[in-house]
Amino acid sequence: MTNQTPGESRLFAQLRELHSAMDLAKVSYMLIGGFAVNIHGYVRATHDLDVMVLADDSDLLHDALRKLGYSAIDRRPDLACYFRGNDRLDVLYARRPISQRLLAQARHADLNGLSVPTISAEGLLGLKIQAFSDDPRRIRDLTDMMELVKVNRATMNLDEVRGYFRLFDNESILDDILKSTD
Repeated sequence: MTNQTPGESRLFAQLRELHSAMDLAKVSYMLIGGFAVNIHGYVRATHDLDVMVLADDSDLLHDALRKLGYSAIDRRPDLACYFRGNDRLDVLYARRPISQRLLAQARHADLNGLSVPTISAEGLLGLKIQAFSDDPRRIRDLTDMMELVKVNRATMNLDEVRGYFRLFDNESILDDILKSTD
């Protein structure tokens, strides 16, 4: 189990431990998913960590996680899911040039003195529209997209965001989100 310090959440302790393990294993990663949504200004509950790593580093990551006591319950070429007790870690592998570029351009967020590589708000919206396009029942992703645009619209590169929505033939969703945040 994760070693929590007093006053530290289980999820943050998990992140701190993962960050150290990735540094030791020389695996570049960035936060995606709910924790990244929170970093970008829309605070919502999340119970797991989601990260992206280069596909070429999947075996290094797997070995590092096994040393921490994680077990892979699903491991595919594009993603993996690991558990250790109540700790869950979902991994998305960067294979395509767009994902690799997003990973290379990760921005560092300061979380209680820990500098954590995090996906850009634009990239996060790209992953959210991809997930929603794959499964429209993922209403949480739609809500995340609306709130992320509302909070970050003034500083966001909307041309980049539109490109992600266009990629999944869902520009109308972005148009609706933009209208709702006017």
